[in-house]
Amino acid sequence: GMTDLQMLSGKQRYMTQLEVKLIKQSRPIILSGNITKQLGKKIAFSVSLNNLLKDAAFLSAFLEKTGDDKLRQYSLEGETYLPGVLGVHVIGLLQQREDLWSHGLKIKYGLLGEEKNLHHECSMRQKIKVETGARGVYKLDTGHEFHCSQAPTYNHKVHLRHEASASWLSSQMEVNYGKHWDEINNKKKLLISQAFKNSSSSSLVNYFMEFTMQVLEKQVNYRTQLQHSHNSQVYLQSSTSFEVRYNDHVPFVAGLQWKDASRNGLKKWEGGLNIDTPWLYLYAALKRHQPQHSAYLLTMELTTGKALSIKDLVVELFYKDQGNEMEGKVHIYTPATTYLQASTFNHLGRNILHSYSEMTSLWNRLVKNEIHLENNERTKFLCFKIKSTKQEFNFTASYQNLPMPKKTNFSVKTVWRDYKSLPVVLQFEGQIEELKKEKMLYQKRGTLHFRHPFEVPILQSFLLQETFTVDKKQKHYFLETKVLINGVEETVQTLTLGYHPENPYICAGLTHPYNDKLFPKDVEICILT
Repeated sequence: GMTDLQMLSGKQRYMTQLEVKLIKQSRPIILSGNITKQLGKKIAFSVSLNNLLKDAAFLSAFLEKTGDDKLRQYSLEGETYLPGVLGVHVIGLLQQREDLWSHGLKIKYGLLGEEKNLHHECSMRQKIKVETGARGVYKLDTGHEFHCSQAPTYNHKVHLRHEASASWLSSQMEVNYGKHWDEINNKKKLLISQAFKNSSSSSLVNYFMEFTMQVLEKQVNYRTQLQHSHNSQVYLQSSTSFEVRYNDHVPFVAGLQWKDASRNGLKKWEGGLNIDTPWLYLYAALKRHQPQHSAYLLTMELTTGKALSIKDLVVELFYKDQGNEMEGKVHIYTPATTYLQASTFNHLGRNILHSYSEMTSLWNRLVKNEIHLENNERTKFLCFKIKSTKQEFNFTASYQNLPMPKKTNFSVKTVWRDYKSLPVVLQFEGQIEELKKEKMLYQKRGTLHFRHPFEVPILQSFLLQETFTVDKKQKHYFLETKVLINGVEETVQTLTLGYHPENPYICAGLTHPYNDKLFPKDVEICILT
């Protein structure tokens, strides 16, 4: 082996050589290499291998740095040879000129028997330029090319431009590919761009965004835009729109707007949403209005088309609360049809509730409903009424206690009325009444009355009345019981108790309208002492 280090005219050279003999009569296998370096500028090295393969194998490279204050340049050249396998020649260049960086690389190669004839060639180039303007505008310009003679499918060229500042941003990218990738009229081209703009101020927020893509070979032209603004100068309002374009079609559009014009504690808000696609069109609006501090009005509008068709559907909700009075309304309609219209009015006073409601819809005619409720110390009353154009249902329950004259009434009554026939009445009533209250005479009467219209084998009408009398002048107690069945069959039973000290007695009497074969129709029995 041998090594050598030399210094000549500022160049530093280092060389080494190694010789190996595996067998005494064989050719020696020689591995040698050298490195030459010029301080700070050039480096060259080579490695060779002899007598191992059919030809000598070698690897060499040369790197050089040149430049001044405006230009810096790095160059690289290399060569590799493996007999029967590979032959490669590489040339590379890297430059910097102020804000511009550029790079180029060319490779020639041969494979498997063609290693000495370098028929294949691939090249690649890049450039990057970065600038920052006086107003803070950042600019980036970059390009990339790749070409290979044996693989034209992968040939391409890319150019990207990007600019940005405090209020806007813009990017464009162009990609050329295919067989004619480096021609001006190349059809295989992809164009992509995006933009963002912010034009906001102290009282205005405004954004705009756009993205586009074109594929010339496929005749594809795609664009998306988004715009948003929010203004608070006079009153709060906001608007947002989103649009998608594909070639000459607009497959998707959406917009959202709202405004808040509330003043003096009264709410006033309205907003709208619209969406348009090839399958569905939708428009919806919402308004919330407070005409008074105690009243609220909510209006919703809806229109759809294409897959689902609804035209100008309006829903109105109204609510008013004034403490003891509450009012509500619901109205669902279109210009051609009323689907639902309903209203309710409720009055709540001291120990009283009155509610009145109306409803009409596409499926039924006008229906009225009324509820009246009283809860006083001496009077209790409940009335529930529902009425349509053909039928009516009424339920009433009451309780009353009167001090003078002392009387207690209670009743439950249900009425079902169909205007094609007689009303159906189900009634239950009761009364306890003090008829007389004197020094020598006291009389009290109680009554129960029940009736129904159903044709069943039991009584339809039943009246029970009992009268109790205390007569101190006649010195007797008297109890009279009357029973009236179905309004015609009256039965009277009497019981008299005399408490005169000299001759007390008991008398009982019965009068009935039934067959007298079993029992007399009119009979009285007395026991005297």
